[in-house]
Amino acid sequence: MDKVSVIVGGSGGIGLESAKKLLAKGNRVCVWGNKNMEKLKSELRAFSPDKCGFYNVNLFDEESIEKNILSILNEHKSINSVVYSVSAPIKNGRIENLEWKDFQEHIDIQIKAFFTLVRLILKNSNQKERVKFIILLTEYCFGKPPSNISHYVAAKYGLMGFVKSLAAELDANKYTFNMVSPGMVETGLVSNLPPKLIEMTAQSNPLKRIATPTDVANIISFLDSEESNYLNGVNILVNGGSKFS
Repeated sequence: MDKVSVIVGGSGGIGLESAKKLLAKGNRVCVWGNKNMEKLKSELRAFSPDKCGFYNVNLFDEESIEKNILSILNEHKSINSVVYSVSAPIKNGRIENLEWKDFQEHIDIQIKAFFTLVRLILKNSNQKERVKFIILLTEYCFGKPPSNISHYVAAKYGLMGFVKSLAAELDANKYTFNMVSPGMVETGLVSNLPPKLIEMTAQSNPLKRIATPTDVANIISFLDSEESNYLNGVNILVNGGSKFS
């Protein structure tokens, strides 16, 4: 039976490339998004026409998350992996120019929505196979973070703490939780950052470039595979060596 993967944030660059990698391995992929869905459908159906499902999900709405989780479990009976690759837009601003709503938006999508998703899978899945959760963080969870994105960094640190707690608390024979922490990646998420910052980041990297979505999707594909079965609670840096753990 084909493995079933849920990609949360499939309309983003990393989510899209991850969907392609998992489809290429023969997985059935359930792609969650709430923007550019027609373009996403067209691209992935051309890549693999019969193994894609598409779900328009509002991650700020618990009922929307529940409806779609139950729909997937009803259709496929099990979920083998969940890739959580989402973020609110990053507003570049000093702390005195930010408001609490800027923090709350990131906290809600990084932690609250993931909490809701995990809790629903635990409550409603009766499968015997292990569920692998693969969570996208950021290299900013290591060492000194950059200035002017404290709301984003704070939410990612909170998500990291929650994921580590889940890895420690739950039976690893049933659920594993591993993290991927990319450096700056060529996606729409960096579009609000100053171009000079992106250029400086690339030039300071040992490989003289920022990451591509494929660089990150390759690691996600590995964590989805049987080769990663003995990993739990791991956070893998994908940054070309710009920062060490």
